[in-house]
Amino acid sequence: MEPNQSANPFQTPAIPPASATETGAALVDNGRTTPAGNGLNWITAGWNIFTQSALVWIVCMVILLVMFVVLSFVPFLGNMVLYVVMPILTGGLMMGCQAQHEGRPLEIGDLFAGFQKRTVPLMLVGVMYLVVSVVLLLLAGLAFFVIVGSSGIVGAFMSGDQTAIMSLLAGSVFGALVVALLVLAAYIPIAMAFWFAPTLVALHDVEPMQAIRMSFFACLKNFMPFLLYGIVFLLIFFVAALPLGLGLFVAFPLMYASTYAAYRDIFLTDAAQ
Repeated sequence: MEPNQSANPFQTPAIPPASATETGAALVDNGRTTPAGNGLNWITAGWNIFTQSALVWIVCMVILLVMFVVLSFVPFLGNMVLYVVMPILTGGLMMGCQAQHEGRPLEIGDLFAGFQKRTVPLMLVGVMYLVVSVVLLLLAGLAFFVIVGSSGIVGAFMSGDQTAIMSLLAGSVFGALVVALLVLAAYIPIAMAFWFAPTLVALHDVEPMQAIRMSFFACLKNFMPFLLYGIVFLLIFFVAALPLGLGLFVAFPLMYASTYAAYRDIFLTDAAQ
């Protein structure tokens, strides 16, 4: 008999082969189209995943919160590190969801499993997301300054004409709102491209660029279920934020777990079909 070893909950667990999701399951390139109602099914399945190891999920969210707070105190560099590290941590949680599906309870070490396997590809997903986000913010900033500069508000301030200032200021605010809406519209395809990318990289060894492409087209194919999913999650986050934000420690694990459920529904099918 082997000697007993002391269990360390923070130790990164051994990760099974990522590409072997389970016998008979095949990965569908770009995903398959699912009914609109499946958006609710993903949330229900995510809730079941969460409740199986609720305490561990909450502890993982507390650890993530501490990391965010610590990195937020590091000017500029802290945010860059967050962008790069988040896909690694997300990939680890997806590995943990996979382990739960195979019968092993989620462990705190699963959060860091991405640092053990597929670290560089997951990091590259984060770098790509950082680059795209920075470009989008730069374009938004440029558009805002063009609107402000062309409005003549600077000259109005220098002349001291209060009537002109108020009129031009109202126009600038409207322009800023238009820019904000355009940024939001541009962010939607970005979110689609990166939603499943860490999961595909972590669980199937898909290369970062291919994973981003597959994620985008899978979300595009499933616009209606994701629309329903997004509306329901807006309500969930609104309610979760009410009790001093404590409900967010449930809402965020539910988001991760439902993402795994959506991945299984969209990307996995019976190989025999």
